[in-house]
Amino acid sequence: MIVRPATPADYAVLADLWFDSWMSIGISNETDLDREGVRARFYIDAATKWDLFTAEDGDRLRGLLALVPAEARIDQIFVDPEGKGTGLGRLLMDYAKRCLPDGIVLVTHTDNLRARAFYTHHGFTLERTEEDPVHRRQKCHYAWRPGS
Repeated sequence: MIVRPATPADYAVLADLWFDSWMSIGISNETDLDREGVRARFYIDAATKWDLFTAEDGDRLRGLLALVPAEARIDQIFVDPEGKGTGLGRLLMDYAKRCLPDGIVLVTHTDNLRARAFYTHHGFTLERTEEDPVHRRQKCHYAWRPGS
């Protein structure tokens, strides 16, 4: 398995991976985008705000990492549903820490318990929670600071 920069040729597969992984979490609601909406958002965000990477296993794209370096932020980190628990998430997180060695922030929904446990396991600390008016749920702000 390797992590490499994503190319526009990868975007359709990665957008579907993002959608399928989000749906596998089981906390979607009526404010979430459908598959076509996620694809449209993916292309816009990939072109305008993300440094985008993919985890590749052989010839298969298995994960995505979207960084916003100017904010030292992980915007998205997802592994395909079949790849959960295989080390792909750790591979992507280690890559993010190499890209942003001075610290990282990220946000997730309070109900995303598996992701929250993953972030805590990788040294992130919960800094605060707040209401997410778009999705009408609570969100958690996490930070990783090297050496802490």
